[in-house]
Amino acid sequence: MPYTLFLTTLLFAPLAFGSVETWSIALVEILVFLTTLFFFFQVSGNRYPLYRVPGILPLLLLLFWIFLQLLPLPPFLVKTIAPGIYQSYAPILAIQDSNQWIPLTIHQKDTLLEFLRISSYVLLYFLTVQLLTKSVLMAKTVRIIAYFSIAIAFLAILQSFTSPKEIYWFRPTPSNAMGPWVNRNHYSGFMELVLPLLLTLFFFYRPTIPNKQSLRARLVSLISPPESNIRFFLGFGIVLILASVFIALSRGGIISITFGVFFFLFLRHRKTPGSGNALPLALLGTVFLAISWFGWDPILSRFNFNLEINSFTGNRLQVWQDCIPLIKNSPLTGSGFGSFVHIFPQCNTQLSRAIFDHAHNDYIELLTDGGLIAFLLAAWFVITILRHGLQQLAIRREPYSILLIIGALTAIFSFLLHSISDFNMHIGSNGLYFFFLCGLLVSAGNTRLRYHNTPTLLKTLSPKWKASLLFAFPLLLLTVTFQGGVLRANKLHQQALQTYINPQLSEKIFEKQLLTINKAIQADPLEGRYSYYKANLFYYLQQDQAAFENYFQAAVKDPMEGIYLQRLGVSLPPSEATKASLLMKESYIRSLNTSKEDMLFTWAKWHLLNNRKKEALPVLQQGLERFPGLTRKLASLLMKKQVDKEDIRLILPQRVDNWIQFGTDIEKLGLTEESEFYFRHALDYVSREETVSPKHFIQIYRFYMKRSQTDEAIAVLRQGIEWLPDHAPFHIFLGDYYKQQNSPYQAGKEYEKALFLDPENKSIQKRIQSLQ
Repeated sequence: MPYTLFLTTLLFAPLAFGSVETWSIALVEILVFLTTLFFFFQVSGNRYPLYRVPGILPLLLLLFWIFLQLLPLPPFLVKTIAPGIYQSYAPILAIQDSNQWIPLTIHQKDTLLEFLRISSYVLLYFLTVQLLTKSVLMAKTVRIIAYFSIAIAFLAILQSFTSPKEIYWFRPTPSNAMGPWVNRNHYSGFMELVLPLLLTLFFFYRPTIPNKQSLRARLVSLISPPESNIRFFLGFGIVLILASVFIALSRGGIISITFGVFFFLFLRHRKTPGSGNALPLALLGTVFLAISWFGWDPILSRFNFNLEINSFTGNRLQVWQDCIPLIKNSPLTGSGFGSFVHIFPQCNTQLSRAIFDHAHNDYIELLTDGGLIAFLLAAWFVITILRHGLQQLAIRREPYSILLIIGALTAIFSFLLHSISDFNMHIGSNGLYFFFLCGLLVSAGNTRLRYHNTPTLLKTLSPKWKASLLFAFPLLLLTVTFQGGVLRANKLHQQALQTYINPQLSEKIFEKQLLTINKAIQADPLEGRYSYYKANLFYYLQQDQAAFENYFQAAVKDPMEGIYLQRLGVSLPPSEATKASLLMKESYIRSLNTSKEDMLFTWAKWHLLNNRKKEALPVLQQGLERFPGLTRKLASLLMKKQVDKEDIRLILPQRVDNWIQFGTDIEKLGLTEESEFYFRHALDYVSREETVSPKHFIQIYRFYMKRSQTDEAIAVLRQGIEWLPDHAPFHIFLGDYYKQQNSPYQAGKEYEKALFLDPENKSIQKRIQSLQ
């Protein structure tokens, strides 16, 4: 039973869309914890011993460290050991001047989810070592996973050519999917882990062909043995997997899996020098021909060999640089496992609207989330595993064990290499398989293939350690209740969002909404969205104190969510203006690029509505420099608060478009005289424009013509001709003016200039004919 559940977990994880969604990773965790409990019942007697597992100590310490991050601690202690985390909570704690304890993470919910995920990885690693001490089960598992990976590669290629935007031909994706994975990089990361198992079997079934035989005899020896069908099928699978990774166009995947193949061949050659090179070369040649059939152009264009580092790293390099302040803020502890998506916006220097949920580098993200403590513990584990594998490789003599050790080492090497440019460790199935390969490396190095008194070289543990497996039971309960609560709460929240909240809703509907969101909070008490929704309900009911308390709870649960901090600041009374101002500032810093413009507008509006014009002006000046479109929202607000022209001159960016837009918005408010000031001064900044546009002059020209200020309009035209003498419409407008002034000679000269610049314009020709 334990082995069946173990194998089911390994097969289910990749097929469930890579186990990246709440329901799929929860099922994987439940399967692992159930397998552990069934294994405990199997070994609870003295008949089945437990074996020592290399590297288990740093893994247990890592789990303890993640658990410690979840525990609330006194603020002074957090400030000492994790100043970055303390600063995240400081503006919120300052509101109530309380001594509320805070955890060593900025997002308890996501840290708890990571604790459950990594716990399942650790237990799977432990189970792999224990279950595969039986050589029959080890060989069976390797065969099943190898054949399974061939099926996935075939599915991925077929799907990429028939339905690239849908997984399994029914699940739509935002980008080109590859097999069960939404992201091609994650598909490649999985294949890096399983390809070495196929290489292991392929070379194990390789026939021994004497060099003295003729070519004909060698060919007969190659295809005659009973294992030849298996060997050819495995060779086909290797070609299929490599081709699929190249078709996926994952640059990190292509590099990692290619280096992995050469790493495998290198270790095999070092261990068995006389093994020959003809078969590997034939295999690589077949892969080359297969990729050539699909075409090399898309692959080469993905790499874009122009000697610029950004052509390969894209925006990853900038993300890595932006992570440096995060590491410096809390170098020892990090900001909490799973918190990268929440902490990164405050250090993001890119202006794109992209959301970075991971650092695209597992090592950097380990430092940002877990600090130096987690990084050293993870390094301890990896070094222990690799060292153990190399030691066993040196002493084992069985060809199958040697090849399987080399295969597991290759898988780990390729995966660690790819982790430099991606976040495969955070993909449920890929992380699971990494720990499975670590366990397989230990098993391959220690499991005896022939009959012996003991099935493995590993030392046994004391029977008292068997009881520690019961730790899987509380993990199972926690997964079912917490993950189930997350799913249920999200469903309730979606149900509540179907009703638009506004003051006109009846009291009965408000009570219904309140009941629904209370159930969501009860099901998922660590999620800030539900407390925020509840606070908004009380806000519309004008229950200010209840709204404030729930905004406070939302901010404590997720202190890096800008909108929670901003609404908390707005709900404070005028006497707390200083604290509210700090919250407003932090809310803007911590918000995503997608919402910064709205956050800044609300921040400035709050200052103006509270008669804090002096504080509002620098906020507006900063905002308009980054968000020129903000000009459209400001006109009515600034006019309402009677901000004078000189102050507006200071905050408006020195760009023509902003001044014209602001003048247009003022005009729409019916303040025509005031708007003329902004139109008149807009052209003062033409010299600052990188590209002078004709529309700058035409908009102002039409404004003056509409007001019958002909002299000012013509002056704008002449200024436009000075800047853009080759723009024909300026000369047409000026010719029309001269014609109205009964100056046909001057009109004709302007029309002729326009015709010279635009010979095909028939309207100019008609104007000239009308003069004649």
